[in-house]
Amino acid sequence: MDVTNYKYSLRYAWFLVIVLSGVIFEVTYLMIKDPTNLLIPVLVMILPLIAVLIWVCKKYFIPALSEKIALELNKDTLQYFISNKTIYWNDVESIDKNTGGRNGWIIIFSMLDRSRNIKIPTMFIAGNDENIFNTVCEYAQAARPEIFIV
Repeated sequence: MDVTNYKYSLRYAWFLVIVLSGVIFEVTYLMIKDPTNLLIPVLVMILPLIAVLIWVCKKYFIPALSEKIALELNKDTLQYFISNKTIYWNDVESIDKNTGGRNGWIIIFSMLDRSRNIKIPTMFIAGNDENIFNTVCEYAQAARPEIFIV
């Protein structure tokens, strides 16, 4: 099988940036609106929000704008670049999914050594969640047909 790449989802990256910017704007407006507020409480509220916004931009927004690859599938591995996870198909016992919620699916890999489950959320991956899951399953079964798909 050829290599299949999925890029970062620009939709969720924009959503996070807009929501965080709106919260920062609203908190700043409410603090400045009342002149009796002290500078220290304003900074305590605003600085962590700005730090989170910078982190979100660096982690999700800039890679999405740059059209970077979020998920790569090949005949031997799945590489999830968002959190630097690599899954070798030969180490996978089963694949399941959690489809609950509005924020995308979670693909769950049970490993042969039963040490842990590895979870890959599809929220920040561009594409249809069901298609991503089906493609992951196709690659897994092509590499190791005895992988159980739940």
